Amino acid sequence: MRYAKWKLSLLAVGILSFISIFVASGILNAVNASAEGDEPHIISIYDGDSSVNVKSDATTVREALLRAKIELNPGDKIEPSLDEEINSKNFNINIYRGRDALVLDGEKKIYVRTASSTPSDVALDSGVELLEADIVKVVPFNNLLETGTTVAYKVVRAKTIHLNFYGKQIEKRTQAETIADFLVEQNIDSNTDKTWVSLPHDTKIADGMSFAIQPQGKQTITIDEDIPFKETTTYDYELDYGKREIVKPGKLGQKTVTYEVEMHDGIEVSRQTISEIIVKNAETQEVKVGMKVYLPTGSHEDWMAAVGIAPSDYGYVNYIITHESHWNPLAKNRSSGATGLCQALPGKKMASAGADWETNPITQLRWCNGYAVGRYGSWRKAYEFWTVHKWW
Repeated sequence: MRYAKWKLSLLAVGILSFISIFVASGILNAVNASAEGDEPHIISIYDGDSSVNVKSDATTVREALLRAKIELNPGDKIEPSLDEEINSKNFNINIYRGRDALVLDGEKKIYVRTASSTPSDVALDSGVELLEADIVKVVPFNNLLETGTTVAYKVVRAKTIHLNFYGKQIEKRTQAETIADFLVEQNIDSNTDKTWVSLPHDTKIADGMSFAIQPQGKQTITIDEDIPFKETTTYDYELDYGKREIVKPGKLGQKTVTYEVEMHDGIEVSRQTISEIIVKNAETQEVKVGMKVYLPTGSHEDWMAAVGIAPSDYGYVNYIITHESHWNPLAKNRSSGATGLCQALPGKKMASAGADWETNPITQLRWCNGYAVGRYGSWRKAYEFWTVHKWW
């Protein structure tokens, strides 16, 4: 019995010791973790030509500079940014101090405080917009009292040229002084046996000037071309005459064509198609054209009477008009293009009888009457000619 109690006591002591060690270890680890998390950062601050190392538990660049009592001025640049999180034990902060600078852009003088080192960045800091091929040069400036410096940053604007380059119209900006300089700038072969230029190589380049550059001899070019769409027409007798409505718009197709082109001094001598690939088919345009005509009231005799044709001539007139158009003012001869009741050629001749000559049979008949009497002397003689020749 005593032996069992003794063993139980030993077991209890062992358990208690294990628990004590486990708890102590946990507390120690927690303390160590806390101490490690609270360990300050080593922050190196480089300020121009000077530097300083500080221990700090600041969480951002802004907070670190405030604690180090380092002031920033307008135009200063900070790397990394002020809101950057300090996330390593060893952390670097660079301060680039701003300085006064003068930017010359044409007639404009722009004063700026900047920490930028390159001329183009200084100009950009002043609010100047730099376009393609514009450059910024450091130039002497002799008014030290005005700027506090003996130099200025001068914006040299590129010249714009309009170039026909191998048949394609393009716009380029360049600092080149002459066309020869431009060819070098653009890595274009200046050999006149290989490259034709529309102006002499020593021509001074002026802003806005135009010239052409073309290869000499044979070359292969691949271009995209539009494919025109076809049009189908239907006649609508419920739509007013002459009115045109697009039922379905047509769409251009597109093809890629490769040509062998031979050029000589900027002139295309020959062009031969090597290959042609249709990228997109054209879509046919559908159109309807109005054919509805508002005919005057009355019979054909009434129409002839309105024109002033004598009743004795009605038979001659009816015979000719019936054979020419069947009294259809819209009749048109597909081969000759003659139109109207008496098939005037061209139809616009009848405009002398009235503005509505295209659709009004009375207007057309008025012109026909003048034609018959003027050419043949009377409708009877016109009838006699027609019966012999089958035309008049």
